[in-house]
Amino acid sequence: MNTNSKRKEYVEMQRRHQEEINNFPISFAFSKDQVYGALKKIGASSLKECVTVFGTGDIVKKKDKTDLVNMLIGFTEELHEKMKNDKEFAEAAFEYEMDNHEYAINLDGDEDVLDSLVLTREELKEFGLEEAYQNARRKHMKRAGEEWGII
Repeated sequence: MNTNSKRKEYVEMQRRHQEEINNFPISFAFSKDQVYGALKKIGASSLKECVTVFGTGDIVKKKDKTDLVNMLIGFTEELHEKMKNDKEFAEAAFEYEMDNHEYAINLDGDEDVLDSLVLTREELKEFGLEEAYQNARRKHMKRAGEEWGII
């Protein structure tokens, strides 16, 4: 399979995960005025029924917290298994996220790319993904210079 089809496969996985998140009863509020709309959206009548999972304005019913956490863990496990078992997919995912995070001009590029894939540097080694990462980096940097003229 070529890199383009692997890239599409990665984007499709991300789209599917996003769709599941969008359909999950979670809402966000960043002011007192927004709290009531957020509660209504998830079918809660009071903040006493709710918790925050991320501490970033998210509101989830207490009864749904475990389901949310398990869903996100499942997404990460699915992604990591696919990357470990399909190095072309891993390379395409790395390259996509390098493009997405403007790796060539981003001083925190490695951290941003790894964070977006819920990977640590140790896991990159442990999963045998270092070569795929370097291949993606070479392709990204080549495009940055030749196509985008930024380096």
